[in-house]
Amino acid sequence: ATRLSTRAGGGGDEAEIIGEHDGFIAPPPFGIIHMDSMRIYNSRIRGDDEKASIRSVFGITYLLATASVLLAHESGCSKIELLAIDDGNKYAAKLVNYYRRLGFETVRVVGDGGLRDLPDQLVWGGVGTRMDGRVQSFLSKWGGVIRRQAAAASEAVDTDAPEA
Repeated sequence: ATRLSTRAGGGGDEAEIIGEHDGFIAPPPFGIIHMDSMRIYNSRIRGDDEKASIRSVFGITYLLATASVLLAHESGCSKIELLAIDDGNKYAAKLVNYYRRLGFETVRVVGDGGLRDLPDQLVWGGVGTRMDGRVQSFLSKWGGVIRRQAAAASEAVDTDAPEA
């Protein structure tokens, strides 16, 4: 099991966690990354400077997801698995559309199939839309976005640094 976290202001272990991503990597012969949960704590993002440097909550989401997928790639994985959870609200359809934009494809809906769904419900802990993605496709699509964000953040830090 793996947990990746991002902290406010780069303040090391003492800084507040503003995002977490849980899951596990099953290297070949399985070759999958199981993306279990992602939590972004908007209330912990403080100040206009920090909000501007993050740009959006989606920036944190992309960062955590891409870092996780990169770890999976380095472990020889080729497939990403996730469940777009359906908590019975209208947000579930938006979540599925969001993952589609990220490059994931629907495998099936979990929760309508009775005993057929039991294994998925035990693995994922809920109902929703099972989706898969390809590690290489995800990194090709989103790796450049992360590199551009990192370069922009680095420039912002360099601009804000006092001159010697």
